[in-house]
Amino acid sequence: MRLPFATTDGTGRWGVVFLFLCAPLLFAANMLGARWLSGTVPPLTLATGRWAVAALLLLPVVWPALRRNGLGGVPLPQLLLLVMLGGVLSVAPQYGAASYTSAGNIALLAALTPLMVAIIERVVWGVALRPAMLAGIACAFCGIAIATFRGDVQALLRLEVNPGDVLMLFAILAWSGYTALLRHRPVALPPLVLLWVVAAGGALCLLPLALLEWGNAGMPPLSGRAMGGMLFLGLIAGVGAYGVYGRVVSLVGAARASMSMYLVPAYALGLGSLLLGESLQPYHAVSMALVLSGVAIGTFQPRAAARAR
Repeated sequence: MRLPFATTDGTGRWGVVFLFLCAPLLFAANMLGARWLSGTVPPLTLATGRWAVAALLLLPVVWPALRRNGLGGVPLPQLLLLVMLGGVLSVAPQYGAASYTSAGNIALLAALTPLMVAIIERVVWGVALRPAMLAGIACAFCGIAIATFRGDVQALLRLEVNPGDVLMLFAILAWSGYTALLRHRPVALPPLVLLWVVAAGGALCLLPLALLEWGNAGMPPLSGRAMGGMLFLGLIAGVGAYGVYGRVVSLVGAARASMSMYLVPAYALGLGSLLLGESLQPYHAVSMALVLSGVAIGTFQPRAAARAR
């Protein structure tokens, strides 16, 4: 699949390439940041802080639109469901997973998103699964199984699962539901306003859980590392990753932009090894090859079929 490097707004070939490569790097940075902060900031506190920072950063940008149009008459139950899926259930478990598993494993599990979206669409909206999609799902799940059981056949037979991988699978299921819901029940809000709603709503929903976390384990010390880490995640993951990805979508279309997300595991594995000292194992390469092959198989469409749609 070739990127349409020439754009009508003057971005230019290399500008599109830069943004296409930058979006997955920012998403991978979120996973690395969570892993770096594990043991320093509890996961619910980290998720709350990340969304609070993002909401505060976005508020001056979206305030004129909020003052002019409010929330555009979008039904409150629909917004609450989006907040729960995209702002709570897909974030807090991910930060919890960082205490148990590597950033590379988190990213490999995240690569399942397009295929899990397809399964949700089939179950909830009756969207047909093409044979290629079924083959892709099977291939990708084999890759995830290898990552989950660390390439250890004995662990597979004993069903020894890392709790971090289970938490991450739950987070990816919630994120896939959020993505599918937006696709089939889009909301009439500008992208940044919707992101602000998810950020502000996520912070408000997570705050009581963070207070309970403090009650059980004590309030975490507000060290420079903790504050800087939450600022980094709010800026990079809460605003930057979404903003850059949205720009790529506007330039090359949603289908092509989603292909950039398949680079997240490669970034996370490489940077995790370089910056966090996480060891790269042969099973990582096998797992990533199977996951990316499964996604490629599942998202491939012959040109004739694509033109027919």
